[in-house]
Amino acid sequence: MDQMMQADDNQGIPDDVRRDKLASALQAIAARLESEANKRVGRRTHIEKRWIDDLLQYHGRYDNMTEQALNKTKKSKLFINLTKPKTDAMSAKLMDLLFPTDDSNWGIKPTPVPELTEAASKAAKAAREIKQQLKDQQEAAAIEQGAQNGVDPAQQQQMKMLQDLADQADRAESALNGDLEEARKRSDLMAKEIEDQLTESLYQAVMRDVIEIASKLGTGVCKGPVTGDKVRKGWKLSKKIDANGNERAEFGLQIVSGESQPSMRYVDLWSFFPDPDARCIEEGEGNFERHLMNQKRLRGLAQLEGFDKDAIRRLLKLKPQTTAPAYIADLRNITGANDQAANDLYHVWEYTGCLEASEMASLALAMDDADTFRDMQDIDPLTEVNAVVWFCQGEILKFSIYPYDSGEPMYSVFNIAKDEASIFGYGVPYMIRDPQKAVNAGWRAMMDNGAFSSGPQIVVSQSQVEPADGNFELTPHKIWIAKEGIPRDKRAFETFDIPSNQAQLAGIITMARQFMDDTAQMPAIAQGEQGSGVTKTAQGMAILMNSANVVFRRIVKNFDDDVTTPNIRRFYDWNMQFNPKEEIKGDYSIDARGSSVLLVREMQAQNLMVLAFQIGGHPVYGPMLKNRDMLKKLFQANMVPADEVLLSDDEIDAKMAAAAAAAQAAAQQSAPPGPDPELAKLELELKRAEIESRIEIENQKADNARQVALINRDTQMMVLAEKMNMNVDQLRAKLDIAHAQINSKERLAATEVAITERIGPSGGGLL
Repeated sequence: MDQMMQADDNQGIPDDVRRDKLASALQAIAARLESEANKRVGRRTHIEKRWIDDLLQYHGRYDNMTEQALNKTKKSKLFINLTKPKTDAMSAKLMDLLFPTDDSNWGIKPTPVPELTEAASKAAKAAREIKQQLKDQQEAAAIEQGAQNGVDPAQQQQMKMLQDLADQADRAESALNGDLEEARKRSDLMAKEIEDQLTESLYQAVMRDVIEIASKLGTGVCKGPVTGDKVRKGWKLSKKIDANGNERAEFGLQIVSGESQPSMRYVDLWSFFPDPDARCIEEGEGNFERHLMNQKRLRGLAQLEGFDKDAIRRLLKLKPQTTAPAYIADLRNITGANDQAANDLYHVWEYTGCLEASEMASLALAMDDADTFRDMQDIDPLTEVNAVVWFCQGEILKFSIYPYDSGEPMYSVFNIAKDEASIFGYGVPYMIRDPQKAVNAGWRAMMDNGAFSSGPQIVVSQSQVEPADGNFELTPHKIWIAKEGIPRDKRAFETFDIPSNQAQLAGIITMARQFMDDTAQMPAIAQGEQGSGVTKTAQGMAILMNSANVVFRRIVKNFDDDVTTPNIRRFYDWNMQFNPKEEIKGDYSIDARGSSVLLVREMQAQNLMVLAFQIGGHPVYGPMLKNRDMLKKLFQANMVPADEVLLSDDEIDAKMAAAAAAAQAAAQQSAPPGPDPELAKLELELKRAEIESRIEIENQKADNARQVALINRDTQMMVLAEKMNMNVDQLRAKLDIAHAQINSKERLAATEVAITERIGPSGGGLL
């Protein structure tokens, strides 16, 4: 620190004066931050009043004004608490949907995977096309070689070029597939690393607290990843030498200043003060978190790394100068713990946000941070400098540069129902406040009416009778004394019945309960109550539950966007920045899939079963299905861990190969024996001889028919010659002349037709 102070421009100022100036600067920073924190506390008073009313309603208590009004009367003060089951059902439903036992609501995938997958597909397609061209060229070359006893050198050169291109395409495809596999492997390792970190920090327990307080008050807050905020204890084996010089082993308790692993923390909503003018956590200028501490907890800060022990000593000597906040007394009154008075507490503030460069330099100078001090000397005013400052009662307890390079807020805020003008949303009690009041008013009126109408109102004429015991209270066998006789036209007693309006009042309560379901957007079916007029079939119930989950999808989507995604992204950034494991690092994107598990499991299981049976055996669509993935999804839909009942991929491949080999062997054994070759040869020769004999018979028949036709022809010619006084030779000569004339005419006609087609019908083509 002395060396840093010597770097000051005012070299002539004494060290004690310089230290006083530094102390004054630190007090000014602490005063400014504490003033801003107190201002935010005051501006949030109206919201905290609403939270108190929400908790009163949740615990079945009337607000102070209503309770005072009811105490002035002797009427019913009953409170029918329908808010608590509605709120608890909302919390339990969201927890069940967001954190299923057989799946995770988040994942990590490599950012370039789609590009790599597309490039690998294109490379594979190009390789197939080149190989097909090469195959066609080889087939053409083989045909040409068979015809010409040689191949064209140009064609050989072209085939060689195609072969080189095919080899290059194969190498490119292999390289892309390797990159894709490496990216997936690294993302899986990163996901496992983050999952281990979340498990160690009890992430689900933290989120359960966030969801529960958000269901009650409308807003839940968590922060992380944080490190070094808890002391870690462990037993370590060490060797010691006793008085006799003998060495002996001994276990000793070892205290480490802070955890180095990132953790997620639940933030008390009553102690969280973001920018009141911001509508979301990303818009705010810094966040304040209040830690209420007694002396024991304040001493615990001194064991953590980075805290100023001297400042903590000064605070312990001064004692707390602030009392417990008013909301603590209100909370104790709600739960009936009025006798537990709160002691004075230290209000230790943790500020996360921007600081001026001069303030950063003063803090760095005070905390012996030479690097930060030098960086703040020439910083650009446009540069946003984030810091984490702990302070209490004018003392700076800890200062550090904001640890994350991303600059993203450390806090995540979840709302059941968002407020368009504020970070703080609305919970279930606020949404159903009016229906809850209507139920209570209807029930009180019903009780009062039941009491009044349970018996008649009795009117006694005191001028005519008086009780023997002097008490006008009605009791069995009571004696009444007539004063001067009772006239016949008048009665000493009269009774009047008050009408019972139980049915009408019950209708008001029923309507109010229906309004409660509508305003909370949480029907009875979502709470496990079927109600009247609801379908009895399994599929109908599944459809109804799916419809009831529509509202929850919106809430879960808010949780994905406002909590899951920023939380996992910050853990990813932390591991990229601080984790020494290089094998897990890469360019990844966060996949929040809380809303994807909301489909009713029964309906999903039925749909998967239908797809498996109807499409699994389809000749076209069946081979396109991923049967193993479908089977895993089917087990998951039935809430059965697939890893516990399903074989691994290698085991499945081995069993399928063994089954295929067994089926092939069985088919060979069950096939009928083949025919005897010698017998088949004899049968073939017999069939050939039979066919040849049939052909010979048919030829003989044809020759006989021809001879018969010739004989018949000669006979007819002889008969014709006798009729024409001619011999057979003359007749034949005459027939030959007739045939010659016919042939001549046919040739002449053919010649004329040919000439006509050549020169046209008019003969003009010859000129």
